Amino acid sequence: MSDFVIQAKNLTKTFSLDAGFFARNDKKVYAVNDVSFNIERGKTYGLVGESGCGKSTTARLIVGMYKMDSGEVVFTPTAENKDAETSRLVKYVFQDPSRSLNPRMTIYSILTDALKHSKNWPGKKLAREEAAKLLEEVGLDPSDLDRRPSEFSGGQRQRISIARGLLMKPEVLICDEIVSALDVSVQGQILNLLLDLKKARNLSFLFIAHDLRVSCYFCDTIGVMYSGMIMEEAPAADLYKTALHPYTKLLFAGSQGENLAAKSNTEIKTVLENLKGCPFAHRCPQASEKCRSEIPEFKTVEENHKVRCHNI
Repeated sequence: MSDFVIQAKNLTKTFSLDAGFFARNDKKVYAVNDVSFNIERGKTYGLVGESGCGKSTTARLIVGMYKMDSGEVVFTPTAENKDAETSRLVKYVFQDPSRSLNPRMTIYSILTDALKHSKNWPGKKLAREEAAKLLEEVGLDPSDLDRRPSEFSGGQRQRISIARGLLMKPEVLICDEIVSALDVSVQGQILNLLLDLKKARNLSFLFIAHDLRVSCYFCDTIGVMYSGMIMEEAPAADLYKTALHPYTKLLFAGSQGENLAAKSNTEIKTVLENLKGCPFAHRCPQASEKCRSEIPEFKTVEENHKVRCHNI
């Protein structure tokens, strides 16, 4: 069995820049540019970067919410799940539970709706028992099954979203900015819950975030993404002291409260054509003519540490 539960290989995705009757098919946004990474079984891989860098698009390519232009995603389930559908074993938890949870449905219906339409439906009695156990596992009460999302706080709704993802007994959870809208104290509670679930269920995670500090706490490996490319990849526990890429250092400065746009004189730039150089060159104080004309190789600089930079 592969040590990697998910392997993303050379993923690319473009979107039409315009929409509607007057849209031009030749104008595109290059959202994901040749992205590759692996998620180890039982581990957490973090994709980190500013809004618009392509991390959520990459996650949605993994689960098939978007169709990739090129590349491949290889999912290797455990032996006991080798015949199960990937859609059951890889679940997506969205950033905003107030939008992803149907306000007209009870919590019981929200949790069991996907199961009800699958071949694994055990009947209403057993499904309710399983849903009640899940609510307890995520820190809520079984009596909450008959309530509706509007009766819960943001943190509680996120716990419900996590429970919904767990009902089908997945092997991988993709968590897309799931703590970014929560208060700091609630963020910690949700992250600790995920760590407990990871250990108890041997879950693997793809963790999408813009906060490098939070990601270093939760993840095992981090890929720092910019303009659709991974610029640096390293063990999370060491990245704060071993960071090499100028953009990674900029993100760490931002996590300490510094203004990223002011520090680098500009903001992230949408890629509207095939890249000819480093996408970070327009913000980088070390950029040379080579940086603007040649895409840097994603090279290994030491064990488990890769970086995409001509100057390193």
